[in-house]
Amino acid sequence: MRELLPVPDVPGYKTLKCDFHMHTVYSDGEVWPTTRLSEAWRDGLDVISITDHSDYNPHKEDLKPDCGRAYELVRPWAERLGIILIPAVEVAEKDIHFNALFVTDANAFKDTKLIEALQKARTQDAFAFWNHPGWKQPAEWFPLVAEAYEKKLFQGMELINGDSFYPEAYPWVEEKKLTILANSDEHGAMMPSRGGGTRPITLVFVRTADIAGVRQALIERHTAAWMGGEIWGTETLLKGLWEGALKVENPELNVQAGAPGAVLRLRNDSAIPLKVRVRKTPAWLRGLGGEFQVRGQSITARSVSAVKNTPSGLQQVEVELEITNFHIGPGKNLSVLLPLRVNILP
Repeated sequence: MRELLPVPDVPGYKTLKCDFHMHTVYSDGEVWPTTRLSEAWRDGLDVISITDHSDYNPHKEDLKPDCGRAYELVRPWAERLGIILIPAVEVAEKDIHFNALFVTDANAFKDTKLIEALQKARTQDAFAFWNHPGWKQPAEWFPLVAEAYEKKLFQGMELINGDSFYPEAYPWVEEKKLTILANSDEHGAMMPSRGGGTRPITLVFVRTADIAGVRQALIERHTAAWMGGEIWGTETLLKGLWEGALKVENPELNVQAGAPGAVLRLRNDSAIPLKVRVRKTPAWLRGLGGEFQVRGQSITARSVSAVKNTPSGLQQVEVELEITNFHIGPGKNLSVLLPLRVNILP
């Protein structure tokens, strides 16, 4: 059964749910390629890449090494299910790994050092990104990574890999102008949900829902990372997600000063929970302070009242909110204004 995983579009773009890093028995994975497609369809994804290793094939006694075979096996089924499948490969040198997407020959990278492999990826017009920068040790801007960056051989970085978030690497997203990605890097069979609700997902904001649109969005850094109810991305994109997700069911409230309050109903149409901290309200308004959460695909009710002696009449109110699970930079969360109309009855 396919999980409904609604995520709103943002103005000018359609939002696609993607995983660009996973493995099969054609490298060091434990499942047949079609299993990866079945899992992605079950989990509500729109786009996937199978990224088997170019030079690591522990199943070579049972299967002929072929980095492009998984893609060929899965492609007809992906077309039937309406999932965008992107040809890809993982290349590495010791513990520094990169994925190359949109490759035209996944077998061209065998027996190559990392810089050479990334140069070959560039000749295939691939989009390359750095995998799990904090794997095995705290993330550093390693000399090999610095060389690849100076040569313009990669454009993105996994901020999320599996269940791991790399805080040391987070500042590089803006400093180096890297595209944010969040991927599963799954090797075994994937359970129906991970990370407190969903598997790690890269949200890609595309102009066209096809391979060309995905490629353009990755190059333009129109992505966000989603794991376990937390989102990382640019202020513009995350504000668009917030505005598409949250609906005020009754934006005009009738309240009598000093009396029990009216009920404000906030509806979240998305699968992403909205964790809210109220930063500022008018001095006369009560009931919207503190922190609360509007869970995915649910309605939260808040009692809103006015203090005694509040002047009667219609008040246009903007409540200042911090969305504490929408991260727009290290130590910085999304701030938004919630517009309300409060009619103070005489």
